[in-house]
Amino acid sequence: MASADVFAQRATLRRSVRLLSEFRFEQSDPARFYGTLATDTAAMVGDLWRDFHGGSAAGRTLLDVGGGPGYFAAAFADARVQYLGVEPDPTEMHGTRTELTSNAGAFVRASGMALPFADNCVDICLSSNVAEHVPRPWQLGAEMLRVTRPGGLA
Repeated sequence: MASADVFAQRATLRRSVRLLSEFRFEQSDPARFYGTLATDTAAMVGDLWRDFHGGSAAGRTLLDVGGGPGYFAAAFADARVQYLGVEPDPTEMHGTRTELTSNAGAFVRASGMALPFADNCVDICLSSNVAEHVPRPWQLGAEMLRVTRPGGLA
């Protein structure tokens, strides 16, 4: 399946309505909204990896820039992807950790603007709801590309 087909299959009215319906809980019940978003994102990353590489993303290393309290960690743990979260704000990183997220993946306190990782060290690098909070989003993108292995997903 070509990548455009992956997006076309995922870009449905049902998916949009589900995510938008959950967004109304973003402030009152963040675990509900971000959990839904994380599950959807993990499925999308899995589909894209499968499309490009012909196999599962299980066992691959994923760096989540701006991982916050770890909602995405739990979703990627369920997908058997090795999760590493980066978060500059310690209150975000520890504030709402739950039993679900506390045992999923590893977390590093750092900025996405200067990732403390070697070049080409992760298979997948993603960021959700971060670019609008940084002064130079192009620098964030460049850092994400720098740490992603050739043939990986960013």
